[in-house]
Amino acid sequence: MRNDEKLAGGYGQAISALHLESAFADSHLAYQQMADYVDDKASDLDRELIDSHLESCLSCRAELRDLEATKAAIAERPTAVSSPRRSLSFRETLAAWWQLPAIRISLQVAAAIILVVAAIWLVKLYSRKPDQQAQQHSGPLEANRPAPGGSPTVPSPEDQKDVPFVADLIDAGSHITLTSDDKLSGIDAASIQIQNEVTAALKNGRVKVSPLIAELKGQSGKLMGTGSSDYGLVSPVAMVIESRTPMFRWRAVNGAENYVVAIYDLNSKKIAESAPLTETKWRANAPLEYGRVYTWQVRANKPGEEVIMPPPAAAEAKFRIIDAAKAEELAQVRRDHQGSHLVLGLTYADAGMLDESEQELRKLLAANPESTVARSLLRSVEAQKSSK
Repeated sequence: MRNDEKLAGGYGQAISALHLESAFADSHLAYQQMADYVDDKASDLDRELIDSHLESCLSCRAELRDLEATKAAIAERPTAVSSPRRSLSFRETLAAWWQLPAIRISLQVAAAIILVVAAIWLVKLYSRKPDQQAQQHSGPLEANRPAPGGSPTVPSPEDQKDVPFVADLIDAGSHITLTSDDKLSGIDAASIQIQNEVTAALKNGRVKVSPLIAELKGQSGKLMGTGSSDYGLVSPVAMVIESRTPMFRWRAVNGAENYVVAIYDLNSKKIAESAPLTETKWRANAPLEYGRVYTWQVRANKPGEEVIMPPPAAAEAKFRIIDAAKAEELAQVRRDHQGSHLVLGLTYADAGMLDESEQELRKLLAANPESTVARSLLRSVEAQKSSK
């Protein structure tokens, strides 16, 4: 059927009917569940559920090992030990005070120092009066305005030591923090939607990925026998693409003389095809349509043999071109939050652009190498990509 042009459509439908499509939505442990598990705060029922999940989830096992290693490193730090000291009597305290070098200076020098300090204080006090009078006439708005070239003062985490933090990340040159009562600071200028997404991601240690990814995923496989090959295709597979002329990449096939890339719509209609290529990459030679889902394959031509990637027994390699409205939204976020790896990483993931999201979250982790939250966010995106 595949070699007969009249039966090509029926062949494509037959293959699609045999695919094992999965709408499986990845489910992982929340960051707080793993923290309670490591700190022995989880109930017996929760521990049984967590143990059962860890048996089949490599990503969560890796995160749990990181938490356990962090707890062990903290436990190994030496504890300060103070030995009791005998309290001195008033006479002994007074005698020790008189032995200090500063007390032995002459009274004349001490008096001179006091006079100099008093003079400086009087000069400063007198110079403040014009500024205070100006502020009284300008009103509270003018008094609170930052100096030219300056920036508003934002309390740093050190000024809020009594507030428990769920996350504290350095991003775009400033601190983004989330307290245990879900109070977010550091991106006050962002929209309510972005602030809610950042709060949820920092609280759960997981990135929300577009539901479109589940529709694009497939079961990779291997066709045994003559002409068999590994899945072979690298990108784009099960992801959303912003460019309408995406770059296609695949793995080299031993002995292949050239490769031919073909793009199809969901009706198995060929949209575009490359000339014979010697490289393992090719950019589409015509713009694809916004909001459309496409499939693609590579034919590797060997002497007397043709290898198809993905093989007929494997799922189709699907990708989607981003919607026009979503493309405009992304452009606006990049303008408003330039340099914010956290905001961009979450926005890309929400749009289904997993490669771009992974790149931004890697930069966030590089700026916060000790943060388990940053590492957890990156691994949640990596897990989505590895399950394609």
